[in-house]
Order: sequence, then structure tokens, then C-alpha cells
Amino acid sequence: MVVYEPITKVNLERITNGVFGFTMTLLAKDIVTPDQYEKAVSITVDQFFNNTLSSILDFIGVFILLAMFWMLFYQMFHRMKTYDYHFIHVHMLALMAIVLIPFSSQFSNLADNFTFADYFFQFNILMLGVILVYLWHYATSKPELLTPELTKADARFLFNKCLVPVAVAIIGVAWITADLEYTDITSFLPFIIFGIFFRNPPINEDNPTR
Repeated sequence: MVVYEPITKVNLERITNGVFGFTMTLLAKDIVTPDQYEKAVSITVDQFFNNTLSSILDFIGVFILLAMFWMLFYQMFHRMKTYDYHFIHVHMLALMAIVLIPFSSQFSNLADNFTFADYFFQFNILMLGVILVYLWHYATSKPELLTPELTKADARFLFNKCLVPVAVAIIGVAWITADLEYTDITSFLPFIIFGIFFRNPPINEDNPTR
């Protein structure tokens, strides 16, 4: 059944904003810094590039992934006028997967000699991506949850965009399986994919999804 009160669409958006904001802030703690500032003068250039700079690049990559998910979730919310209990229950699973990302990312960085750690992060992203795809698929199967002006072309366009995180995670898993270096570069793939395939929105159709 459709949810109206006391849980509103605004409340769902607020808790989603809060979780994303908290998670993005938490990522910064993984940046490697000297244990004692007075020892900073003894840090070599190689140590800086191998530790601090690489951890900053890791932070940027994971932050980009979270920003991508945030934009996709809010593009989905923008096209919905309400939701039902099944949607909110599955969305809570998505929030749980989001909060797990700083841990899986840090685990991957701390366990360089264990391939499982890299798989763990990619599967975290894959799980969140699959949940996102399912949520939008479920929403489009329930016309009463959608805004009246949503067209079929726009719904398909967003669905295809939601597939990007899943594709990026699968590429990441294949990258690790092939034992290639610089796995973190896969975090920047969404920019390339969105820039090539999703630059222009679909032309509006006369027939909405309902």
C-alpha cells in the first residue's frame, strides 16, 4: 500500500541525504597522514606518493562513486510522487550498503596482499547498484508511485543510467580477476560512460508510463 503518514517522501529524502553526507565525510578519515606532525619532516617524497597521495586519490575515486549513487537516487526520487512499504524496506537495504562503503574501501586499502579485500569493495558497489536497479524497476511497475508527467522514454533512460554502477562493479571484478594493476581507476569510469552514452536526455514523448 502507498505510504502517506507519518513517513513521508520528504522524510525518506532527508534520511538518504543524511546517510550520504555522513558516509562521504567518513571517507576522509582513510587518508593516510603522519602519526606525529613533528615527524613530517622525515617523510620522503616516495613515502608521500606511495601513501598519502595514493590514499587521497582513493578518496576521490570512492567519493565520485558515492556522488554518482546520490545523483541517481535523487533522479529517481524526482520522478516519484510517493512510495509504498516494499520500496522503503528495500531502500533501507540500499542505505545499509552505502554506510558499508567506507569500511569496504578502507579494508581494500589496508589489505594490499589479499585479493579478497578488493573483491569485497567491488561486491559492495555491485550490491548497491543491483538494489538501485531493482528499486527503479519496481517503481516503474507501480504507476501510482510515479509522477504523472513521467514518460516511458525518460523512465527507460534513467533505468539505463542505473545500470552503470552495476557495469562498473562488474568491470572492477573482472579487472581484479585478471590481476591488473591500478584497480582504483575503475572508480572514474562512470564519468566516461555518462559522458559518452548519457550526454543528451531523451526526447519527450506524449505517452506517459501510466
